[in-house]
Amino acid sequence: MFARLPADFRLTVVDVGAIGGLHRRWAALAPHLVTVNFDPLEPRESKASAHYFPFLIGDREGTATLKVTRRETMSSTLAPDPAFFAPFWKKPEHVQIVREIEAPMARLDPLLQLERLIPDAIKIDVQGGEAAVIAGAGEALGNSILLAEIECSFAARYEGQETFDQIVARMRGHGFGLFDVRRLKRYRYRNGSGVEDPSLGDGMRAGRLGFCDAIFVIEPDMLWRRIEAGGMANGPDVALKAIVLLLTYGKADLAAATFERGADTMTAPVREAMTGFFSSLRGDGGWKQRLHLRTDVWARQL
Repeated sequence: MFARLPADFRLTVVDVGAIGGLHRRWAALAPHLVTVNFDPLEPRESKASAHYFPFLIGDREGTATLKVTRRETMSSTLAPDPAFFAPFWKKPEHVQIVREIEAPMARLDPLLQLERLIPDAIKIDVQGGEAAVIAGAGEALGNSILLAEIECSFAARYEGQETFDQIVARMRGHGFGLFDVRRLKRYRYRNGSGVEDPSLGDGMRAGRLGFCDAIFVIEPDMLWRRIEAGGMANGPDVALKAIVLLLTYGKADLAAATFERGADTMTAPVREAMTGFFSSLRGDGGWKQRLHLRTDVWARQL
């Protein structure tokens, strides 16, 4: 489907905590992506389709200290809570602070305005600073962002961190619903017997839920109004942008509903391609869906 997108179609994706880059689910969209990347640990030169800023993003302007941990992807402006991590295998070593760096901090809204960038989606992976990023991005969330992927913690792993339920409430206040959780990660308790994850309980996993990637989507009624208003900040391609984002995250049902609302805003070739594509997805996936479910159960037993 993505191969049939117009050559000039563009999606702008903000990546806050960009070390490691975007997930491979975005690869098929590479010719159509403009990425805006923030991470002081992975500075790169900007180009037309990829903007890089060695900044920390939060709810204020100035500088901040990034506490770089032994496992670099667990680095944060907040201090890891040693009491939380202490009981688990390997985690106390992972969060040992090995150095600190000073980096500029900015709020997302004024920075995007200065660079004349209008985001359609955002990924936030900042190890405890999620609430501050959201607080500094209110205009973008209210005006143009259609989908957000945010790493959320089920417990306060870092000192002063807001947890999953609090982030869900914040995003609800900006008009976003929680549509999915992905990459559920667990911490397993150290013990003298050496037990980690024997996969008991018919595929249940050992350990305590630590964090996940939460997928938030603008509430459909707000999206419908934006489509009816001509796209507003997202431009006239707002329906197509929403559909592409929803398909990227597997939400074909809402993508099809959005197509029904926004088909008239698309060119005839795109509309024809979309019609055929959604017709090919009719039903619940049949044997493919059943295979997926069985594979998922099997994978959880590994």
